[in-house]
Amino acid sequence: MKTISFQETVKSKRVKAILPIVNLALVLLFANNSYAQTAAAPAEDFNVLTMNARRTLPDALNQIALGFLSEREQGIARLTTREEITARQRFIRERFLHAIGGLPERTPLNPKVTGTLKRDGYRIEKIIFESLPKFYVTANLYVPETGRAPYPAILMPLGHESGGKAHEAWQRLAITFVKNGFVMLLFEPVGQGERVQLYDPDLGESKVIRSTDEHTLAGTQCLLLGHSFARHVIWDAMRALDYLVSRPEVDSSRVGITGNSGGGTMTAYMSALDDRIKVAAPSCYLTNWKSLLETIGPQDAEQNLPPWLADGLDQPDFVLAFAPKPMLMLSAIRDFFPIA
Repeated sequence: MKTISFQETVKSKRVKAILPIVNLALVLLFANNSYAQTAAAPAEDFNVLTMNARRTLPDALNQIALGFLSEREQGIARLTTREEITARQRFIRERFLHAIGGLPERTPLNPKVTGTLKRDGYRIEKIIFESLPKFYVTANLYVPETGRAPYPAILMPLGHESGGKAHEAWQRLAITFVKNGFVMLLFEPVGQGERVQLYDPDLGESKVIRSTDEHTLAGTQCLLLGHSFARHVIWDAMRALDYLVSRPEVDSSRVGITGNSGGGTMTAYMSALDDRIKVAAPSCYLTNWKSLLETIGPQDAEQNLPPWLADGLDQPDFVLAFAPKPMLMLSAIRDFFPIA
């Protein structure tokens, strides 16, 4: 029998094919032996099944964001004079408008009253107006029929609750105000109530069910075009205010604004941007970005305004921009915006 040396064997194609595997096994063997000798100093764990790889990028971005917020806090602490605060207010409004891509030009509202509901001591008018040409906004106007006009008025942007202006809680709130002598205008944001964009007749509601999802989709479309979904909802609110102060029943020198959740967002935005607002009460929105980043993180499309943090801004700047006019900040212990 002929003896075949190891060198001759490895010349065969089959052995050549498995040689890399043998070499790898030898490497692993020696590596294990080396590990046994240096168990006191384990190698870094790069196992993606045990490391939280999904947090790597968010954590890195959070650190950058927290750095911007820290710089802002130091800058705010240096504001000591009325002139410095006034300059800060101008800066806030300028960067805010830049973040949303500016505002459109005013066009005719073409308002229409499509129906009226008579109630005890007040009436409800069903309103449609155009915030942009052929871009329709649906609203309900609550008007007192007691006392003497002109009345003080309240603009109420709605949050993400289902039903839009027909939501039971907002009807109760509007009725409370109108019975106390206020004109109330409740208008629906894009994606809610009569302004659902993805309506499915089989479902009888939006294809994506939740208005927050509608806003996410609309926000993505806006980003592709280089501007913000916030621009549209803010402009709807400004044109709603245009309509409200145009009514003969309204005293335009006494106009306030309040809203909850997404409506609280619009309340904060409008108070910072529109001087016609004299008093504001944002509900379940105002916190600060440090708290958000350390808890639930960024929220709906219109609530994120890049490059907001890079510009040295934070949610308290909405309050600062409104000063010295009165603002009531409403919070709830079970809201997901941290009450602290």
